Amino acid sequence: MSRMSFTRAAIPALVAILMASAAPVSAQEFVITWGEDNATSVTYDPRVTQSRHEEQVIVNVFDPLVGADENGKLHPWLATSWSVAPDNTSVTLKLREDVKFHDGTPFNAEAVKFTLDTIADPKTGSQGAVDMLGPYAGTDILGPYEVRVRYKRPFAGGLSSFTENELSPVSPTAVQKLGNTGFGQAPVGTGPFRFVSWEKGRELTLERNPDYNWAPGFSTIKGPSKVSKIVIRFIPNAATRVAALEAGEIQISDTTPPLDTKRLSDSGKFKAFVGLAAGLPYGYKLNSSKGPFAEKAVREAFFLSVDRPKLAQNLFFGLAKPAWGPLSPSSPGYWTGVESFYPASRDRANKVLDEAGWKPGAGGIREKNGKPLQVYLPCMIEIDTCTAVQAEAKRAGIDVKVESVLKQKQDELIFANDYDILPIQWVNNSAAVLDIPFTSRNIPEPGKFKFNWARWADPALDKVLADAGSAASPDDAKALYTQAQKMIMEAAIFMPMHDQVQTVVHSSKIKGLRYAVGQWQVRFYEAEPAN
Repeated sequence: MSRMSFTRAAIPALVAILMASAAPVSAQEFVITWGEDNATSVTYDPRVTQSRHEEQVIVNVFDPLVGADENGKLHPWLATSWSVAPDNTSVTLKLREDVKFHDGTPFNAEAVKFTLDTIADPKTGSQGAVDMLGPYAGTDILGPYEVRVRYKRPFAGGLSSFTENELSPVSPTAVQKLGNTGFGQAPVGTGPFRFVSWEKGRELTLERNPDYNWAPGFSTIKGPSKVSKIVIRFIPNAATRVAALEAGEIQISDTTPPLDTKRLSDSGKFKAFVGLAAGLPYGYKLNSSKGPFAEKAVREAFFLSVDRPKLAQNLFFGLAKPAWGPLSPSSPGYWTGVESFYPASRDRANKVLDEAGWKPGAGGIREKNGKPLQVYLPCMIEIDTCTAVQAEAKRAGIDVKVESVLKQKQDELIFANDYDILPIQWVNNSAAVLDIPFTSRNIPEPGKFKFNWARWADPALDKVLADAGSAASPDDAKALYTQAQKMIMEAAIFMPMHDQVQTVVHSSKIKGLRYAVGQWQVRFYEAEPAN
């Protein structure tokens, strides 16, 4: 499938539609309109979501307990100070005493305990935060503004987990009033912007929190933001999004195509900044529980058949580099040894398949015992990359059936174990992210949405990851995470494709935009007019 095209003749009509839907604002307001690349948001409850699109709103509506700048350095935020138990079984946090949620509810130790307890409660249906919370045992209230968070076993990533959006405190009053589902439709946090309205599939509006006076330690400003309103327009089509940016209907374009990123930034009217996301790079989980990928030889041949450097260059024009392992190079604990695994070689791929009994058949597709070497790839993200991989693999005799799907269909396939390959990426600022897609306890099953989509159950890997999470020192943890990366690559269950990059292009009339830790979501708090 080729890239979706967009003709010049269509631009005026589409821009006219966008202009007709724009709400007028006074000249005194500093309004930012963000063009969001996904229109399928379901919830803005940080305790529930695992979607980077939903987190773009969450990062501006909620505050984490511990701040982290773009480089991962820790700073005070809702917690003013902290201490970690020598055995890593608890973290004690002292909290700010001057913070209120948007609904007037005081932020205090009770709110922290409520948030963490409800994340751990299966009734909440947490998809991301429950993993980041780790082996949570409970929260002790030591005073009105002091808590001790306890773990069932040593958890070296406990402190850094509180920098994640998903563990941001929520208003207990709002949750109890609205229920979990209702709260996700009208979120209430402590952040610099508060929720106003949401017309699903069209736009969402936030407004400045006039009482905000608890910016993180790394912030260059204090007090309320200079941005009076944020309008988030849901514009999934990239060409439409770029056209809206050039017409002035939006001031920022999310996930701008690489070629447009270069063209627009070269024009002088726009500026581009690229975030290299930490965590799991964009890649493919290979289902080891059934079908052709139950054979390690087939998984290895699939790796060898795909020229990742070539695809990264062709698809991203140098903005994204090829990935080689289960952590991105910007992630703490990245092991350079992954770069020696599975260099592209069609000759080697053919040899591996020959030795495994897969012989060339009709149309060049390999066969074994009368069955073609065919695998199913439902693709929810980066359809262009999926189809490029399809073309590469076919040259080695592997028939990859690609279907573009939405999240609901993908989730149904995951629960039913009805897939062979799934694309995945995960933004996280710790090597502990490896727990989420690779431990056996995270193999999905009906009613249990988890992220070990390779369905890989290896007690040895489970132990290494558990030991890394409870390591006595950072050096011990790094050594264990290095071992885990080696085991994952040797098993050939995750084929990394390229670094996750966020290509944002914005009007040159705006300055002060910053990426949140992890380098994907954009913080609007410090934004201001450039002239």
